[in-house]
Amino acid sequence: MRRRQLLRCLGSGLGGVAVAALLGACQQPILPSRPAADARPTPTPLPATPLRPTAEAKPAARAAPLVNVKRGGSIVWALEADPGDLDPHGPSSLASLPVWGDLTYQSLVMFDENLKVTPCLAEAWTAASPTSWTFKLREGVKHHDGNEVDAEDVTFWYERLMAPETASPFRREYSQIAKVEPTSRYEVTITLAEPYAPLLATLASMRGSAIGSRRWLASARGATRTAAVGTGPFRIDEYLPNSHLRYVRHADYWEPGLPYLNDVTVRIIPDEAERVAALRTGEVTYARLGPEAGRRLKSEKELDVLAASGPTQHLTTFNSGHPPFDNRQVRQAIGLAVDRRGALDRILLGEGKLTGPVPTGHGDWPLPLESLPYQRDLTRAKELLAEAGHADGLDATVRVPADDPIAVATATLLAEQVAEIGVRLTVERLARAEHARAVESRDFELVFRRTGFLPDPDGYLSPAFHTGGALNAASYSNPRVDEVLDQARAVLDPSQRKALYDEASRIVLDETPAIWWFTQNTTEVLHSSIKGYRQSYTGRRLFLKQTWLGTL
Repeated sequence: MRRRQLLRCLGSGLGGVAVAALLGACQQPILPSRPAADARPTPTPLPATPLRPTAEAKPAARAAPLVNVKRGGSIVWALEADPGDLDPHGPSSLASLPVWGDLTYQSLVMFDENLKVTPCLAEAWTAASPTSWTFKLREGVKHHDGNEVDAEDVTFWYERLMAPETASPFRREYSQIAKVEPTSRYEVTITLAEPYAPLLATLASMRGSAIGSRRWLASARGATRTAAVGTGPFRIDEYLPNSHLRYVRHADYWEPGLPYLNDVTVRIIPDEAERVAALRTGEVTYARLGPEAGRRLKSEKELDVLAASGPTQHLTTFNSGHPPFDNRQVRQAIGLAVDRRGALDRILLGEGKLTGPVPTGHGDWPLPLESLPYQRDLTRAKELLAEAGHADGLDATVRVPADDPIAVATATLLAEQVAEIGVRLTVERLARAEHARAVESRDFELVFRRTGFLPDPDGYLSPAFHTGGALNAASYSNPRVDEVLDQARAVLDPSQRKALYDEASRIVLDETPAIWWFTQNTTEVLHSSIKGYRQSYTGRRLFLKQTWLGTL
């Protein structure tokens, strides 16, 4: 492999793999090659000398648009929920991330439209070893307060994120970091306690990774709830909770020519029917909707309906730590009684995909749809229940959040389907907070859950199915799964990681600590005058900076 090819790999990433050590051909960033089924990957050794970033490791200059982009103008965006608190690291940062992520705050790296990790505030990076990553920052990048980004901003980010008083929900995702040290004004080294392949994707995810102006954050105190000072293409000019938010173009933004729009007004409209009405009257020009509402608007001449595969998974988790669901045969029996395709068509009108543990559409990481073992077999399901000592069926309760209509509808359908094998399932609706407590305390027999976008396949498997995992609500344990997941976290080669995650996925699908139902498409509706907008699998509005108006 030539040095030029290897350096090109440095500028890309695969769900967290910016590779300073690839032997053989350079791996494609989000398309790991599929290994043979009996492959047993071993960690890839690193080269004897670290690679250094050069001009070739930087992104190519932005190509001139092929259309006549019109600069300026405004759009009105309808937001589904009030962000509540704009602090990018605080306890409510997950809820507010769709408002500031990539738009107001940015990180060292970012995702492109194909989920490839690309340079952002860092223009290049190297891995001298599996536990030492050095990032070279862009020079001249300005925060919204006029201060220049430097290495001290990065060290301040880490210190603030990990401080107990910040109460960040994302501290666990950065627990592998031992220290963050500036090596010059525009260079910083992140040292890991152990190899952690998902590092780059975790930084790109904006889940706790936002780099803000340290001078502002250090003195802002409560102001972080309603204001934000980052480096993104838009600065937040005004935020009135439960009413509206206004973005204004960041005049000193570092990506040449962007953003195109002058400003964006965000109206907070939680009720979907009101968002639909506002779209029809032209009061708003962009909104996210459910699949049924989106379908109803397809005939509207002034509106464009976009629907693309999304990362939101809907699943039912068994409490495998308590009878009768500590018996694998009971879990398998219920899994065989489920008609996932019928559920997808009935509940989401087909606006989604069947899925395994890693959601369909997440690059090439998921198991192929055709390999998912989802053939309904009521005869075999009854046999398994009898073998487990439940020939006469059993009684159980599934707990669902009452304010999640998809969960309620799917749980109701599950009860109908498993009744055919003698399982008498009661659907118990809980308030959101009570449901969260039930999951955390493992106070359930079955429980409905959903997952959103996670940056790396490890996020869907290790926390939920590794013994003692932080999110292992199923109380699931399998030594081979633990071994495979530990290996996958430590190796940098994407094809090796793919083989390991495939193996772990197949094991948990067989042992059925959960039922994966489907993923849900992301439906966005915009006025036909809006041009250049593209959907992102992340669910965030990554490309608002490249959006423009066809008529001003």
